[in-house]
Amino acid sequence: MAYDAKAVANYFLDKAESSGTTLTPMKLQKLVFFAHGWHLGLNDEPLISDPIEAWQFGPVVPSLYHEFKHERAGAITGRATELDLEDFEYQAPAVRDDDIGAKKLMDSVWNTYGKLTAVQLSNLTHLPNSPWDLARKKYDGDMRSVPIDDDLIRTYFRQEAEKNRAKRAAAA
Repeated sequence: MAYDAKAVANYFLDKAESSGTTLTPMKLQKLVFFAHGWHLGLNDEPLISDPIEAWQFGPVVPSLYHEFKHERAGAITGRATELDLEDFEYQAPAVRDDDIGAKKLMDSVWNTYGKLTAVQLSNLTHLPNSPWDLARKKYDGDMRSVPIDDDLIRTYFRQEAEKNRAKRAAAA
């Protein structure tokens, strides 16, 4: 089951808070993208249900952009919320407590990418033949709402996983 991107974002915001760090909107976007990408590449299933677009500074989930754009480049100070139409109260979406597999994957993403800056993460998303790069080339450049298809993301991260396996095997 794919999550609302806000649930995954809140997971990373909780990780940041518990480790005494802060996240900017740009860094959060990239962490959610990497978590979604690795989930697709390793499990063949999407982690988030939201569309991802290739914007100038890398992959962006528009719903997260709009949720946190008021923070600009500063630290995010709250959690992503959704209006619950049953009781008309705002709730913070969350990853299910019993979804151990998704949480392990997101923890690995946090441990691998969480120490990098937003700019470093953005640079990683801009590598040649990355999903962002291929989507921008497909739609010829600078449009803001260029979609990044999950199949493109899945293929890229599956290839990255294979490269990592080959490196480990060669080192053994």
